[in-house]
Amino acid sequence: MRQMMSRFVVRRLAALALIFFIPVPAAADDAIMSMDQYKTSKARTLATTHESQLKRMREDIYYCMPWVGVQKSGIGFRQPRFAVEDDRYLSVWIVIDQDEDARFSALPPERRASAMLSRYGTDLLRRMTSIQPVVADPNVHGFSVVLSWLKPGTGKSVQPVNETLALFADKQTTLAFLGKRVSGPEFLRRAKFAVFDGTTELGRLPIEVWEDSFVKTFKVANYEAPKGQRCSG
Repeated sequence: MRQMMSRFVVRRLAALALIFFIPVPAAADDAIMSMDQYKTSKARTLATTHESQLKRMREDIYYCMPWVGVQKSGIGFRQPRFAVEDDRYLSVWIVIDQDEDARFSALPPERRASAMLSRYGTDLLRRMTSIQPVVADPNVHGFSVVLSWLKPGTGKSVQPVNETLALFADKQTTLAFLGKRVSGPEFLRRAKFAVFDGTTELGRLPIEVWEDSFVKTFKVANYEAPKGQRCSG
């Protein structure tokens, strides 16, 4: 399963003014941002304080969602460039492995991004907001998901292309949305997000979000999570 990820190539992406790289998904040891990647004491304190929670998040994704990969340094406390101050968001960036699907390929970019946000983005937000020490930490401003998947029709190309959705939402808005106190349209109105076609920014496409139980119900054939691993989401 994870070997199939090799079709993803290294790319640069300016996501909401953050410079990202989209390589082959990271090995487990490389999934979490290293301490030297944090440039402020606030960020380093967050990384140190919540180190064990970040490791559990990495393991949760690795064992419970084995068909996705975490981007190298894809889990950590990021500061988006749009932030005026040193606002830090717990962020998770995954690369989704899926076969070509005619129905998905026929969708316009905004519907593909909507489907990925509904299927994977909300699940990751639930996982992050279930970490109570992070939610209770006043230095965590919000949560972020970055989702990359193979653009339909480019899988057999010499240089396959990724489509990506990068989204940041403040803590209060995220919790209210997941608690059904804020509607999907209002959540997206408040959130900062952009969709990318490879390295080309498509901006704030008219995306939507809806209920999707795929991650909770999908089972990989002949795969069982390690004994004792509790798969939430």
